[in-house]
Amino acid sequence: MIRRLTIIASMLFLSCNNHKGAAITKEVEKIKPTSDQAERRRQSEAYCKAHHIPVYGNPNALFVDPESQAAIRTKDEVTNRATALLYVGLKSEGIGQKDLDEINKNLDALSKLTAAERVYVTNPQPTKQQTTDANWRYEDLHVMLWALGFIDSLAYPDQLCNVAQDAKIFRGLTDTQFKQRARLRTKKEILDQADLILRLDWACVDARTKKQPAPGMLDSGVVYERHYALNWLINYMSQGWDDITTDT
Repeated sequence: MIRRLTIIASMLFLSCNNHKGAAITKEVEKIKPTSDQAERRRQSEAYCKAHHIPVYGNPNALFVDPESQAAIRTKDEVTNRATALLYVGLKSEGIGQKDLDEINKNLDALSKLTAAERVYVTNPQPTKQQTTDANWRYEDLHVMLWALGFIDSLAYPDQLCNVAQDAKIFRGLTDTQFKQRARLRTKKEILDQADLILRLDWACVDARTKKQPAPGMLDSGVVYERHYALNWLINYMSQGWDDITTDT
C-alpha cells in the first residue's frame, strides 16, 4: 500500500521557508461505568448497529476511561506526532533525501521521531514490510490532523484516507505556524472517537477469529491504525508511541 505521493510532496515542501492484527486480550470485567462512559457506549453501539456491525455483549467490560480520569495528550505532543508521521509516511514513498531534508528544515521533523522511527528513516534499504508499515502511518496522521481541528470529521473507516489532501495542510507552513493554526479537540470528542474505534476494532478482531470478513465493509487496516492513534491520544496505559497496544 504505497501511495504514490512523491510528486505531491515535492510540490508541497520545496516551496516552503497484514496489515497488523490486534491481539485479543483478557477482558477487564465487572466495570461499573460512569454516566459518560455509559452514554459514550450507547452512542457507539447505535453507530455500529446502523452499519450492521456486531456489538460487544458484556455490559460491564470494554470501556475507555471516563472523562474524569482520562489524560489527553497536549496540543504540542499531537502536533509533534503529526509532523513525525508525515515525515515517516513521505519516507515510505521513496522521497529523495534532498526533499526530506527540506521538509525537516521547515518542520523540524527529525527531532520529533521516536527511536523506532529514527531507525527506519535512517535505513538506506528498509525491508518491504518496514516500508509498508510506515506507509500505513498515514492513517494515524489523518487521526492527528482530525484531533488538531484541521479535518472536520473522521469518515466511516471503509477506505484509505486521502493522503494528498492531508499533506496539503502542511504546505507553506513552518513548525511554529503549524502549531499556531492547530486547535486541539475537546477531551469528550477524542474519547467519543476512542470508544467508537475500540468497538469497531473488536468487531474486526472477532470476525477474524471466526475467519470471516470484517463486518460492515470496514477496512480492518484503517480501523487498526485509528485505534492505535486514538489509544495514544488518550494515553492508554501510559504507553509511548512505539509501544501502543490495541487491546479489544
